Amino acid sequence: MRGIWIIVCKQHYDTFQESKYRKVAALKRCVKLFKRHEEENIVNKTIFEENWTLIRGLINARWSLMVEYDLIKVDKAEVKFDKFVTMLQVKYGHTRQKAKDEIGKLWAEYEANNRSKA
Repeated sequence: MRGIWIIVCKQHYDTFQESKYRKVAALKRCVKLFKRHEEENIVNKTIFEENWTLIRGLINARWSLMVEYDLIKVDKAEVKFDKFVTMLQVKYGHTRQKAKDEIGKLWAEYEANNRSKA
């Protein structure tokens, strides 16, 4: 993932038709966006691990192919987030990033529903 961001930032830098100062500023912005994206993934992983029992209850409504046997495998895993992402990849054919995005959507919907109730 990191390599892709470096290539994108470099391409953005090379195509920028401004002064060298503006090119460097654009490159810095691109790198800052990359760092923020990495931090969001770490937070998502942490949130997932802390709220696994709650998320576990939401899974059947969204992913019908996930059965109890699969969830028990995730329960036993040391890093539940990575195991669940792998399960989504296998069961639904998602890429790793798509699976992470789907988990993020599930959590965002849950938070939005709970915020509206409060």
